[in-house]
Amino acid sequence: MKSTKLCWWTPFKYAVPADYENWFEQQALEGWHPVKVGQWSSFAMRFKKGEPKRYRYVVDLQPAPRKDYKRIYEDFGWEFVGQMASAYVWRREYKGERPESFSDMPSRRSRNRRFFWAVAASFIMLAVGALASAGAAVFAPTAPEKRLELILSAAFCALVAAALGVVMARIRKNLDR
Repeated sequence: MKSTKLCWWTPFKYAVPADYENWFEQQALEGWHPVKVGQWSSFAMRFKKGEPKRYRYVVDLQPAPRKDYKRIYEDFGWEFVGQMASAYVWRREYKGERPESFSDMPSRRSRNRRFFWAVAASFIMLAVGALASAGAAVFAPTAPEKRLELILSAAFCALVAAALGVVMARIRKNLDR
């Protein structure tokens, strides 16, 4: 039996924060625990096989956290698992009732809006990049090989922007979760 596994593109597969947290919790119930959550975990996250545990995971986007952000979570019994860009991952083992971090509707909506706007910013940048590359391919006097590069760049940016558009729609549909 394998003692480690690699999971690819997980934040993109589980774009809605509640879905991502549930996925983490299911992994823990099966005995798979993240080795390290870091900047590259958005692309590939490594898990190590261990004892199955009931963890409550929280994924919280904090672009500019307060100085006491980590201490507040830790004071309430949460363990810092790691950080992917501005997304902080926390967990807390439990036996009885599942603990909540965002226990009221306004705080859940606020957290989910932060995720929505972070994805929206990337969407806008890629859409502008696609339009700029396409415009340069059509209107700029360039060599044919450069034109092909611009067309491929525009296509790539447009494809990723479209994927982010789908992610934005999923998050927006689930703002209350």
